[in-house]
Amino acid sequence: MPHEYDAIVLGGGPAGSTVATLLAQAGQRVVVLEKEHFPRYHVGESLLPASVAIFERLGVHEAIRETSVRKPGGKWLYGPNEVPGDFTQSDHRATFKSHPYAYLVDRTIFDNILLDRSAECGAEIRCGHEVVGLIQEEGRVVGVRTVDDSRQKAEFRGRLVFDATGLAALIGKQLRIRKPTIEQRMGIFAQYRADPVREDAKNGWFVGQMFYDGWTWLLNLPDDCISVGVVLPVERFRRIRQSPEDLLDRVVRENDLLKNGMTPNPERVSEVHVTGNMGNSCTHLAGEGWVMVGDSGFFIDPCYSSGVHVAMLSACMAADIFLEQPADAPISPAVFELYERKLRHHEKYVTQMVEAFYMASRNTTLQKIVVFLQGCWVKSLRRKFVTFVGGDFSINAGYISRVYHWSRFAAWAFPNTQTAPEHSPDYLVDNRESDSKPPVESKTETASSK
Repeated sequence: MPHEYDAIVLGGGPAGSTVATLLAQAGQRVVVLEKEHFPRYHVGESLLPASVAIFERLGVHEAIRETSVRKPGGKWLYGPNEVPGDFTQSDHRATFKSHPYAYLVDRTIFDNILLDRSAECGAEIRCGHEVVGLIQEEGRVVGVRTVDDSRQKAEFRGRLVFDATGLAALIGKQLRIRKPTIEQRMGIFAQYRADPVREDAKNGWFVGQMFYDGWTWLLNLPDDCISVGVVLPVERFRRIRQSPEDLLDRVVRENDLLKNGMTPNPERVSEVHVTGNMGNSCTHLAGEGWVMVGDSGFFIDPCYSSGVHVAMLSACMAADIFLEQPADAPISPAVFELYERKLRHHEKYVTQMVEAFYMASRNTTLQKIVVFLQGCWVKSLRRKFVTFVGGDFSINAGYISRVYHWSRFAAWAFPNTQTAPEHSPDYLVDNRESDSKPPVESKTETASSK
């Protein structure tokens, strides 16, 4: 006998728990089907101030504040130079003017807070339930089939299925509508027991260091833990011919930020985790009986910490649309047209800034220009940049597009004087690459509904 609900949510991460909480608060019958058991480890510890209003709406802000490190901004290291983004320096259009701060979180704790809140509001939480198939009738998704930890099969039916399965992208893959977009990169990361040495890290700043076509990060987490990681192209990793554990250990020993940013001989206290093939997008975000929220719809790159915020923002938008629909009629994909347009706006402009970032990482002349301009930026441009990195990804669309197209032109006009930045470790440098020509336009442009 199938279980009947108003809504079925696939995945209990930030997107799924946000949907579940909002629907349950409104009196809807909602079930969350999560393959894993919470608490569980996840990457994405650096949050954005634009998310704080969502925490307030869900009723979880105080619990997050008590278990997190307050984050005043983010900072990128271009060799010996720094490009900071202080959240107090946003422009007048920023949605976070009244709360110019974010948090660094342990995702094991953060995600658990969110999912516990869903249960508290009345959502049914079923962990250990793997979705093994969609139930479709006359071209419409009407539910899912699951297998639990004891191999018991079950069916769940509802008016709408919310796909919040993250990079697993269950519906996108089953319907074969998920495609790679920008160059495929991967992340290798772990947590270490150490103390931060850098003052900015001590004070809760996100700190990242650019190397040739990649970057490292260092985050000071609660309970004397430090999150470190490296992002690089998938093909580069294959040519290095090291295990993820060996490569991360080597980066921790040799990368300037990680070697000098925390106390010597850090002890790794988690497994080394790998997220591969980042940079994917589904051709559409809603269909007959389903809608995607968060990373299941698209994921670009973690360099601007956009993932958790877009996940929770899209979840709020989709939940609100669901609640506006008559209870006695099927939900048409057409009601999500504005939702799709708004999210594609975010996707387009985050992609442009990400590609501008990697252009600079591959071109030392462009890096020097960026650092020079950053030092003499007029206040209005600096504030537009901070508004973007705070989570308002499409407010200053014209500024973002100018940065992107200017970077393409500069990479073409000022080709590299060397194959890679001086501060890049040799084993992370691909000497066959250069930026003497601008990169090909992102496939996201053509795959997205504008």
